[in-house]
Amino acid sequence: MKNTTKNKNWEITLLIVSKSYINDPKDFMGKVFTKMKQQVKLFSIHYTLNEIKNRLTEGDNFLGLVLNENNRIFQESPLFLTGYNSHPVMYQRIQERWKSRMSKAEYFNSKLDVSEDTYSEPAKLLLANQAISQTCAALLWVYWEYKPPVFDLDYMIHLCQNFSKSIKIVLPKHSFRSQRVYNLLCHAQYNLNYKSLHHITIEDGYYASDLAFKFLKAVRVEGMKRLTELAKIHNI
Repeated sequence: MKNTTKNKNWEITLLIVSKSYINDPKDFMGKVFTKMKQQVKLFSIHYTLNEIKNRLTEGDNFLGLVLNENNRIFQESPLFLTGYNSHPVMYQRIQERWKSRMSKAEYFNSKLDVSEDTYSEPAKLLLANQAISQTCAALLWVYWEYKPPVFDLDYMIHLCQNFSKSIKIVLPKHSFRSQRVYNLLCHAQYNLNYKSLHHITIEDGYYASDLAFKFLKAVRVEGMKRLTELAKIHNI
């Protein structure tokens, strides 16, 4: 949870366990935002009670991490939490998924670096969106062993704020350009499909590409440091 402005606007990451399935988490978050008079922005992670029980029975490192007593706001009934599952095989799985996500991020970044006579800034923004999304997914796995059900850029970036220092690179700053490009990145698919070519400038494209490159470079270093820590935990 963090206070984002002097006007008492809040951003909250919340894991919600409910008896019934939430069909559209994004719609749920939007309704909470509206009901709280746009002063509280919720980034929620949803599980049903049955899902939680099954995952905890099998062993789930993500749930074991976030459901610890210090993080709980409200609990109706007790849950049986297992300890952290460590094993060389599990470390290998984490490493493989990390490499897979980073490889995808590097692919999208490589396409941003190509100089062509024919270019499209909306398409470039979508490539940058995908590059940053895959980099965020790599971070979420190497820190939380968590795969988000929805690859929404703003959602993933704010989840990464819970543990990553590198994420500050892509967060919007106070300048107009930074705020504008962040908004364009988060709505890249919509802009590509429905906005005119003139809506996004060459400068916007360069700014977004630079963010994606810098973020990937920083996350490579941060991720390798985290993998080194995990290797010790998993007795590698």
